[in-house]
Amino acid sequence: MRKSGIFVASPADEEVFDFVNKNESVPIEIKSKEIEGLGYKLNLVINDKDTIKTFSSSPYRYNWHPAEPGEYTIVANLVDNSNKTISSSNKVKFFVKYAVQTTATEAMSTAITSATEETAASGAPTINLEIFEGPTYSAGDDICYYRVKATVTGDPAPSVSFSKDDSGGVWGLLKTQVNLTRNKPNYTLTAIAKNSAGQAMDSITLSWGCGP
Repeated sequence: MRKSGIFVASPADEEVFDFVNKNESVPIEIKSKEIEGLGYKLNLVINDKDTIKTFSSSPYRYNWHPAEPGEYTIVANLVDNSNKTISSSNKVKFFVKYAVQTTATEAMSTAITSATEETAASGAPTINLEIFEGPTYSAGDDICYYRVKATVTGDPAPSVSFSKDDSGGVWGLLKTQVNLTRNKPNYTLTAIAKNSAGQAMDSITLSWGCGP
């Protein structure tokens, strides 16, 4: 594959987009003076696998709405009529964050704290799930994993059970690991705390957030 004068002008490498909501978009612009009139097409490819836009002529601009927050890479591939890549641009990495998700998380934490205070006096269990590591990519297994811990209260001390633990109990009674694959990139982890005064449940949805 030969090199060309194609390059990604926007976004900038390592740029971070702090969006308020999913209606906002990443402005993508590709520049090249060498491919005009060749009759080839230009594909925008995200994370080396998803073609999000195909151009047949300039200007090469596109506003992309990412489905999820996370780390992304973009490259522009010049392809012939058989969709064979002739040359490629530089590869740019960028990050997408949503402020609305932070607000929702804070609101959920406040609600959990209130519920904990109300039930602690009765001895009934409370449980709160929190990610303490991840998302982390494991190249050897081609998985994206999270490690989650449960914070529990109750008298007597409650027992905790998780709906999934891919570590086989390595992290102890109050921690678990969930491995996500490309075929199954989402999982809702549920944990239940029980004692003689009752039981409580919490859940957290984990999604593939790894770059490779």
